[in-house]
Amino acid sequence: MGKERQNQLLAIGFFVLGTVFLYVESISVMPSLIVQNAVLLKGIALVLLSIAAILAGTSFEDKQRIALISGIGLAIGLGFLYLPVPSILGGSAFHILFACAIAFGMTTATRRAATIGSALLACIGIIFLYQPFIPSLGSTALHLLLPGIIVFSIVFSQKTLCERISIGLIAFGLIALCQPFLMLFYQTGFQLLLAGLTGFIVAAHR
Repeated sequence: MGKERQNQLLAIGFFVLGTVFLYVESISVMPSLIVQNAVLLKGIALVLLSIAAILAGTSFEDKQRIALISGIGLAIGLGFLYLPVPSILGGSAFHILFACAIAFGMTTATRRAATIGSALLACIGIIFLYQPFIPSLGSTALHLLLPGIIVFSIVFSQKTLCERISIGLIAFGLIALCQPFLMLFYQTGFQLLLAGLTGFIVAAHR
């Protein structure tokens, strides 16, 4: 078996296993011991789905199909995030958006549109962090900010600028966490720090 075929099978296997771990609470045949550790399994699911996305983006020859599937996944994740769906689906929105953002960024051929869309998504996430009108939007800001940063860091042509933007977010996040004056900046510092760190890691390894 060739290495490419092996990576394809691993991608499919990690995807299936990650999906099972993600929705383990809703699977009635699961043993109670496994269901009791659903939170831990959801954390593992994020890792498995992310690895599956990376392997899918590198091992499958039909990049357009992967981009289409991951684009649909992004739309589904946003639907789970903002539409009235069961809590088990709403709780999986971050995992879906994170993994699909990786696969979409690696395989999309429309880089200009993806750059604009991802930058807009990240900006909306930052706006949601600081808008005072609908508090519930603040809890979804990271769900938009991270996928936006991931796709932008992969598809934007100027790698150095991506790294500088990411370093700026890291610095601003650290300042926000350390300053004693504004509680709002303190509360949102971690999200900015995490987004900047994620963007820098992606940009540095692309």
